[in-house]
Amino acid sequence: MEYLKCPVCQNKLTKFDNCYKCEKNHNYDISSKGYANMLLANQRHSENPGDSKEMILSRVKFLECNYYHFLRQTILETILKYASWDDFAFCDLACGEGYYTNYIHTKLNESKNVTSVGVDISKYAIIEACKKKKAEKLENIDYFIGNLMNLPFNNESFSFMLNCFALLDEKEFNRVLKEDGYFIRVLPDADHLLGIKEVLYENVILNVMKEKNIDGFTLVDEIHIKDEITLKSKEEIHNLFTMTPYYYKSSKNSLDKLHSLDTLKTIVSFVLLVYKKESK
Repeated sequence: MEYLKCPVCQNKLTKFDNCYKCEKNHNYDISSKGYANMLLANQRHSENPGDSKEMILSRVKFLECNYYHFLRQTILETILKYASWDDFAFCDLACGEGYYTNYIHTKLNESKNVTSVGVDISKYAIIEACKKKKAEKLENIDYFIGNLMNLPFNNESFSFMLNCFALLDEKEFNRVLKEDGYFIRVLPDADHLLGIKEVLYENVILNVMKEKNIDGFTLVDEIHIKDEITLKSKEEIHNLFTMTPYYYKSSKNSLDKLHSLDTLKTIVSFVLLVYKKESK
């Protein structure tokens, strides 16, 4: 499947042994870890944009406990509900460390022939995704460092796309999705991480749902799921907290209260918004 385009000149990229190259000889090496960097210098806002190494490692450790497995299982079931094709391409936009990408790719290929792609702006996230891919000996799945606002993909490359907890660019997402393709957006629901908020803040404010309507897409399904989890150690509490925006926004007094806990019970809740690309 030839889905890559050159971020510089927009021409088709062809894969060689250890690189991707376009007809104008723009070259993108495939690193020893297994990914290619498609992020141009003028698309960076820092030397290492995206989630930091500390945030990624905390997320890897937390997700390995599988407290969020019910979410990725629901995503998988939703894809299978709407994916009528036997062969298709799947893209995880803002794939992070590959917790959802690798699992969904593996499970989809039990009944279908799926090529998968993951893209994230964080180098540290992509490195972890590639480590997991290599450990599980996964095939037909590629990872790239890239910007969601300037995706290095050709028009109408993917039949199904996923975006978990990240910003979106509706024009770019619409551009790379096939006609009649589907897109799942995952957001925190109103009471997500309520237990952590009750420790950190005196006045707890529930999450407000973002605008559901997206230009170029029709909302076809809305799925709410919820669980209550008990974090069993200071390390688990720290790892979950470090994954969240509260990590940068909480006062020292609030942090001290959280760090004093050995266990923590909290609600985890999500909403899956399923969109279909509108026909032109």
